[in-house]
Amino acid sequence: LAKLAFHNPSLFGLWECSSQNVPLLTRSQSSKAKIANSPQLVAAYEVFSSFCDLFSHHLLAVDDDEFLDRYFSPTDGGNTPGKILASDVVLSLKKILNDLYWVNPVLAADISETNTDAESILRFQRARLLISGTKLWNSLHERWCRLYRNVQFCDENSWWFPFLAGQHDSNPIIHSQVTTFGDQNDDDEVMDESSVESVDVDEGDAGGDALASSFRDPKMARVLTAIPQAMPFSRRVNLFQSLIDSDKLLMQDEEATFRHMMMNLDNPEQDGEMGGRVRVTIHRDALYSDSMNTLNPLGKKLRKKVQVTFVNQHGATEAGIDGGGVFKEFLDDLIKDAFIPQATKNESGEEEQSSDDNHPDFFSVTPLQTLQVNLDSDGDYSALSHYEFLGRVLGKAIYESILVDPQLALPFLNKLLGKQNSLDDLKNMDPEFYKHIKSLRYMSAQDINSLGLTFETTAGKNKTVELIPGGSNILVTKENVIQYIHLVSHQRMNIAGSRQTHAFLHGFRDIIPAPWVRLFSAYEFQKLISGDDAVQGIDVQGMMNVTRYSGGLHPSQPIVQWLWEVVNEMNSEQQRKFLKFMTSCSRQPLLGFKSLAPAPCVQQTRLREDNRGVDIAEESPIGNIRLPTSSTCMNLLKLPKYTSKEMLRDKLLYAIEAAAGFELS
Repeated sequence: LAKLAFHNPSLFGLWECSSQNVPLLTRSQSSKAKIANSPQLVAAYEVFSSFCDLFSHHLLAVDDDEFLDRYFSPTDGGNTPGKILASDVVLSLKKILNDLYWVNPVLAADISETNTDAESILRFQRARLLISGTKLWNSLHERWCRLYRNVQFCDENSWWFPFLAGQHDSNPIIHSQVTTFGDQNDDDEVMDESSVESVDVDEGDAGGDALASSFRDPKMARVLTAIPQAMPFSRRVNLFQSLIDSDKLLMQDEEATFRHMMMNLDNPEQDGEMGGRVRVTIHRDALYSDSMNTLNPLGKKLRKKVQVTFVNQHGATEAGIDGGGVFKEFLDDLIKDAFIPQATKNESGEEEQSSDDNHPDFFSVTPLQTLQVNLDSDGDYSALSHYEFLGRVLGKAIYESILVDPQLALPFLNKLLGKQNSLDDLKNMDPEFYKHIKSLRYMSAQDINSLGLTFETTAGKNKTVELIPGGSNILVTKENVIQYIHLVSHQRMNIAGSRQTHAFLHGFRDIIPAPWVRLFSAYEFQKLISGDDAVQGIDVQGMMNVTRYSGGLHPSQPIVQWLWEVVNEMNSEQQRKFLKFMTSCSRQPLLGFKSLAPAPCVQQTRLREDNRGVDIAEESPIGNIRLPTSSTCMNLLKLPKYTSKEMLRDKLLYAIEAAAGFELS
């Protein structure tokens, strides 16, 4: 296999023959016609399967730079003679797999077919190509995702099956089978060191089966568990949201929770909680410690509604009533506080942590300004419960569709998806180190020997680890340098920080099951967390299109036109503050403002009030001019009847910049 995989003439010959057979393999034919043509069809399936097997094996030894040099042509619009183009392979495989998965699906029994009649042999060869083609297609997609930010060797729609690219079944979820969490009263104890070590990063077949059983259509289930990239990202997000909504019917239905409690009154382990919500009080100057102490013990029950009451720095309870907006603000602030290192906060001019709420930096910033677990905490087992809590917090943000700021390193996201990182993933964490470690491959034996490298590397602060037993005494040479490169990469990508990552993953999976997030690649997963970074600020036009008006306002009135002109003239940071002021979330919905529920609304209010906050007649020259206020749980902006655009701008900017919590009036 290896000899053929790296014999370029053989590989290209197989590809040429395979690509010519695509029309034959995807042609619509009756069963009889296929049997009549079975020798030709069987040969075509065998050739394509062989190409997929060899090319998959070949790509294991090809790094991203070599891949682009050999299999990507940014200028040629058509086939390049004597060259395999990755884009052509993707498109050809899409046509084949669309037939094998969707149009004429391979049956499970075909894979173990042992009969020797013509039809049975044909079914077996189709099943073989399904497996080989899926392996190669997923390998290419994984590389496409890794290269996405820099180079796209094919268009994103090159992965989509024709039927799945359209809008069909709006809710293909079987509600009674959707949850994979088990009983609500499962053991929710905070894990100890031994349970960290036993966390299964890849749940394998069981997780895939749990996801597959959630869908009505078995074809849909097979596609989404094996090749989810065949469906556009926006549709997968809608499916993901349907899975969460179905779980919320179980977890946040207060009537069902009450019935469950009444049925288990004699159970000594019954927690006695009333309703599908949890109420917590959080001091703003002890944001992290209060949150850790009150929310982390909930474990899986954090999927219930959480109602937050804030206590300000002076010890007074804030006036906000949490209908959802206060919690969104709370979670946004908590994640910023816990995920962003203090040095980064200082650079951006944010306030120092309160002396009563100090906590170490749980994450560090990579050269690409993304976040990875702080390796200095490696070996500190007391920190693991904090990482577990942060996993739950991030899971809760996704569960409640709250977009947050942290940009996580792609290798860290890969581990959350249950994937192992490779050497090429290193460039998405530390491009300079990747460049240096990769350059060792091309050095002469003399140059490598002059470096005096041994099979050991640094991990964390002033800590050295051996890459193999006795590695500190084994010199790196030209003969073993490839092994050294991959061991160093594996140590940095998969071993370093693994305890913290597993703890984080344990907490995250209490809220979001592993199979659900495997609908997405790492870069798509980041979109789920923080939205589309291609959008700077907010989509003002998109927000205008869905905004409703009340209190006598109409889109044609000057004050409404002034409002949107002012918002449009804001810089991206001010626009996000405006959005947070109105909705408690600084990032616009992933699927656009049309998906925001309830729809944003602007309500007109009186311009003036007295010192007690009581309305004063419009014509009165006395009284205080109101500031804009909001009801974030309703996505409602209360806009006083300002008399000029300048007045509106000044008051609105003052309100959104004040950051006065729920006490601004």
